[in-house]
Amino acid sequence: MLNKELVEQNECGNDGKTVNLYFDQMTGVYLAFGLSAYYTTMLVNVFISYSELVGMPVALLRRVHVKMLRQSLQKVEHRQKDFYRFEMDTVIGEAGYERWKEQALEMYGRL
Repeated sequence: MLNKELVEQNECGNDGKTVNLYFDQMTGVYLAFGLSAYYTTMLVNVFISYSELVGMPVALLRRVHVKMLRQSLQKVEHRQKDFYRFEMDTVIGEAGYERWKEQALEMYGRL
């Protein structure tokens, strides 16, 4: 089961160059939330949705996407297959994040 508090802590403390991925056993996909989702969309073509539980956009990544990230980013932490933390070489920051987040909420939020 995904730990909501861990996701919120990691994304609220995101330093502008970190991508956190969480494995969802039920669906078999990796999830990136908030800033991690934003950064992920700049690196690989993934599906986007909006998590009302955590109040953030979420990117859904298949294993092939994770392999692509592993080739282009520095892996900082890996716990079994349930969590990855990657670091980018440069800080992307939050420049377009708020606009991207609003678009994700509008397109993928409540039905």
